[in-house]
Amino acid sequence: MSDVGSWEPDAPELSDVHRKILGVAIEALDQPQLGLSAEQQDSIRQAVRASAESWRDFAQEQSSAEITNWIRALTRAEMTLSGFELGARSPVIALVRLLKQRREYPDDLTEWVKANTDNRFLPYGSLLDRL
Repeated sequence: MSDVGSWEPDAPELSDVHRKILGVAIEALDQPQLGLSAEQQDSIRQAVRASAESWRDFAQEQSSAEITNWIRALTRAEMTLSGFELGARSPVIALVRLLKQRREYPDDLTEWVKANTDNRFLPYGSLLDRL
């Protein structure tokens, strides 16, 4: 039996560049490709692969309103941009958990997320992860 591993490139460190890209996407939620250039799409496509912990750390200093906007932008990105099929690894889940931990999760956000995605894990993640 051989030991065959898989290699996945490391996700880039989340930075102000990604904050700016999310800002563009927030302003263009209903536009094709969320108003993002091909370069911005590639950058955020790599960033969404960062760990849940990285996303929580990245968002920690942001306002709850800004995190809510990021959740909306990332939810729409999964439906709008190719290469965003993230399933239970979506950063939306980590951001939702952060808002819940703060007790600042908007009442209407679950309904909005479910209406704007076909990812069955959004907004709360896998049941197994919560047990």
